[in-house]
Amino acid sequence: MKQTLIVFVQDEPGVLNRISSHIRRWNFNIESLVAGQTEKEGITRMTVVLNEPDRSKQQFVVNSLKQLIDVYDVIDTTEIDSFIREYALVKVGVKEDELDKINNIIDPVHGNIIDENEDAMIFELTGYEKEVEIAIKALEKYDVLEIVRSGKVAMVAGNIIDHKPELTKSDPNWSTSRILKSF
Repeated sequence: MKQTLIVFVQDEPGVLNRISSHIRRWNFNIESLVAGQTEKEGITRMTVVLNEPDRSKQQFVVNSLKQLIDVYDVIDTTEIDSFIREYALVKVGVKEDELDKINNIIDPVHGNIIDENEDAMIFELTGYEKEVEIAIKALEKYDVLEIVRSGKVAMVAGNIIDHKPELTKSDPNWSTSRILKSF
């Protein structure tokens, strides 16, 4: 069973490497990893898809990530109402008489033509992973020249307080400073 995590981290060099290394260290397979800016300055949002069927191991990775200094919060969207989407660019060698058939393939996945030349066209596809996968499979009967996929991004549906991230960072030396103040 795939596990989808939204991980909020400090926006600084090396954080992506530290997060992926931490996951790898516990022998989890990262299927997809996407990182980008958030609405809050200094915070990066990562969507990490892991392929781990064991539910107890899934909870372990969430808890261990939350303990890292660079991590603000982790939301496991695996069993909550959320949208998990993917973006793909597909370059296809197309003949003019094939364009109508190709449009029928890309329309269901919100496809657009973003580049049109005499020898090739580039289509952008966006949707659920299965939708994008079906469109790519259907395009394989044409001359597919190149494919690039973004990986999955996730967003929790609604505005439920239980699914909002905690974006305040505690001081990593908090416990040490409390102990020193007691003397």
